[in-house]
Amino acid sequence: MKTPWQSSYSVTYPQYTVACSGWVLKRFLRLLTEPLKKLSRWKLIPLGNISTSVPSQSFKLGEFIIDWQGSNTKQPSLRISHQSNEAKTIWQTSPGSSFVSGGDVRLNIIEERGSIEIDEHKHADFTHQTVDSIKQEDDTLVISGRLQSRKTASKEPKYVLILQTVGSKELDFQVQIVDGNVNQTQLQFTTSPDEHFYGFGEQFSHIDCKGQWIPIVCEEGGIGRGDRGPKTLNLLGVSGNRFSSYAPMPYFLTNKGRSIFLTNTEPSIFNLRDPYIATIRVSSSCMQGRMLCGETPLDIIELYTNYVGRMPALPDWLNSGAIVGMQGGAKLVRQVWSQLRDLDTPIAGFWLQDWVGQRRTIAGKQLWWNWQLDESTYPDWQQLVSDLAEAEISVGVYVNPFLVERPHLPNQAQRNLYREAIQQGFVVKQAEQPYLIKSTDFSAALLDLTNPDARKWFKTILKDEVMGKGAKFWMTDFGEAAPFDGVYAHEAGLLYHNQYPVDWVTVNREAIQEAGREGDAWFFNRAGFLQTPSQSTGMWLGDQNTSWGLNDGIASALKGAISGGISGFSINHSDIGGYTSIANPILEALGIGFRRSRELLYRWMEMNAFTPVFRTHEGNQPDKNVQFYTDKDTLVTFSYWAKVYAALAVYRQQLMVEAATKGYPLVRHLVLHYPNDSNVYKLEDQFLLGSDFLVAPVLKPDKNSTNVYFPAGEWVHLWSGKTYGSLTTGTQQNVPAPLGQPAVFYRQGSKAPELVLNALKAQNLLNFSPSRQS
Repeated sequence: MKTPWQSSYSVTYPQYTVACSGWVLKRFLRLLTEPLKKLSRWKLIPLGNISTSVPSQSFKLGEFIIDWQGSNTKQPSLRISHQSNEAKTIWQTSPGSSFVSGGDVRLNIIEERGSIEIDEHKHADFTHQTVDSIKQEDDTLVISGRLQSRKTASKEPKYVLILQTVGSKELDFQVQIVDGNVNQTQLQFTTSPDEHFYGFGEQFSHIDCKGQWIPIVCEEGGIGRGDRGPKTLNLLGVSGNRFSSYAPMPYFLTNKGRSIFLTNTEPSIFNLRDPYIATIRVSSSCMQGRMLCGETPLDIIELYTNYVGRMPALPDWLNSGAIVGMQGGAKLVRQVWSQLRDLDTPIAGFWLQDWVGQRRTIAGKQLWWNWQLDESTYPDWQQLVSDLAEAEISVGVYVNPFLVERPHLPNQAQRNLYREAIQQGFVVKQAEQPYLIKSTDFSAALLDLTNPDARKWFKTILKDEVMGKGAKFWMTDFGEAAPFDGVYAHEAGLLYHNQYPVDWVTVNREAIQEAGREGDAWFFNRAGFLQTPSQSTGMWLGDQNTSWGLNDGIASALKGAISGGISGFSINHSDIGGYTSIANPILEALGIGFRRSRELLYRWMEMNAFTPVFRTHEGNQPDKNVQFYTDKDTLVTFSYWAKVYAALAVYRQQLMVEAATKGYPLVRHLVLHYPNDSNVYKLEDQFLLGSDFLVAPVLKPDKNSTNVYFPAGEWVHLWSGKTYGSLTTGTQQNVPAPLGQPAVFYRQGSKAPELVLNALKAQNLLNFSPSRQS
């Protein structure tokens, strides 16, 4: 993994103000003006003209070919190809139009409980471009010139575009604008109406992002994100939008075999709304990134993960069964464990997130963020851990980078971690005081991970209070809420906000390594950025609603897993049944409240049995939702799908080898294996597990069948043995999918499914029908 070069010039960043919106009236006014802002945002730096005195010529950088059409043409342009296939365009500029431009902007950033809105206020833009010089030295090409404003000719900031080979298929680029008043850089390139864009990290509303405007800033996912819900969520600023993502990535690959990613940590925007021109802009006078050349989408993912890193295989103990999400103390855990044991349920671990104790907030039940065992909730913790370990079941807990001051618990010798961190200067500050960040109806201090001593201190917490208390795994929550206006020990907020989640998972990974527990202890995180795959041991998709919503329900979990997989998050999963409920009878009667139904829970189980991790979550309102332990039928159904998940263990192990060595995701979009089949480009409701299993989960209520697209080849229905599809062409067919038998198929002739089939048949798991009772 090569680190991008340092800029040769000083880098300028936009000035910005940060506000917590607070006032409902102010938020209401923002909502009214949002359509106009969306219209203007993507035209902020329009396409300009280009002129040059440099004649046409070609250059060879390693195996890359740079073709410049210059002063002897009417419309200068730049094209990059590769000697392996010169007809294929890796990157090309629009003839006669500028490809480098810049802006002088000021940012207004609104942060509200982890949700981020960034408005750009333009002072000037520099859209017209001249190319004055092109020089090559070894495997580096330097293109330089000037930029001109549309409105004034007084300023002509210089720019330098450097292209440099990294490997035979990787080409680094750096665009530096040399002027103190330019603080935003934009790069333009051509596309076409039939080019489809995938990636951008975890995207929950769109898998193909062509035609969209994608901001790359880590933030809370939001509640609803455009699905129907209480309007107060919009006014409070926590509803999110279609591109709110805990783990965005400044990266894409396309069906035409093209791929670009940025290595900047500053917020950036990918504008794909124009059918013919795409733009990338970043809040800096310096843009850095890499272009990739691969024969197939999987080749590109392998090249991309050379840089961002690859996730390790799951521990064997985790791959063998379900992770049971529980709260309520040891007595309830033992009761449910007994019921699951009677059903021979394969259990990898009990995830007991309330190990630190619970508090009641406006969001429901939340935890005390003081990372020590609450002995009043689990008075016989060590005995419980020991008994579960004897049954080869691991115990998991919950951790995040926030700290609150908890009232002293009688008869417990607890440390005050909040006070320890503040006294030693380990938290993010605002002016000279701890920066207290609002979360629901309480505030918390955030660890300053730019401070090496703070990182070292928190690693001791993980080693002593988490692993030292017998926990083998934990949820590594949050990471997306680092304030832009926070005062950090060694970094500025604009540059560090997106980097924070990378450092957060790194602290957790290093704690495992320092404890000598690599490959045994495990954590799963939701927030991420560019190099998170190199440090994470497992991703989860954050807080979906307990609904059928397209943007924030079961369908969004599938889209997030698919787009995240393309983006390097190869091992990912969602909460079975979702997390967020608004279980208010009045709101439900109006159609804007929701809670987890039995049918939704069962359909989510069906889907997640064919993903990397099979884990339940009680949600924010446990008593209002159907749980896997609600009654005998839910327990039987959960046990059944846990067994199906376990039957796939050997196949998943094979896929995890590919993930660790090549970066391939376990859950895959069909374009990764069928890039020449135009029918798969816009599919959002089915996926491949590896290359051999095709899964089309039921994502709508009251459905007993589903339409499935079968790419060329014969596909065998897992439950009935019936063959679907055509050897020569892709086909669309309606397939029965009653509860208990989702539309799952394996590729005829492939050897890998044989082990799965044998395991399913050995346990008589090919015929199951759960109850639909409410």
